[in-house]
Amino acid sequence: MTTEIYSCRDGQDLKQGKLDYSSDIDTREQADIDAKRRCQRDPTLKKVAYYKVSDSGDFRVFFSYTNPHCKPTAPGPAAKATVARRKVPAKKVGWWKRMLRALGVK
Repeated sequence: MTTEIYSCRDGQDLKQGKLDYSSDIDTREQADIDAKRRCQRDPTLKKVAYYKVSDSGDFRVFFSYTNPHCKPTAPGPAAKATVARRKVPAKKVGWWKRMLRALGVK
């Protein structure tokens, strides 16, 4: 029997979070200690859930922990990106126009 551990951030669905496997965590007490340790290591984690998975493929939640001290994640570089403005090239003035301007003719 193995244990699947899902860790997700605030606003993230549990199944979209990070998935880890463990064969050492079998009890609720072990899961509670492990969840608190994970949240201390990564304070952006909002929820950690532990599923027992049997050899036949059946699974059930046996422990779930919500971090009361969750810190919001900083937006990624895509969220901070600003729109780059295209530099407009200067209009080229021909030789005749420059001559007419030099003579004062519009």
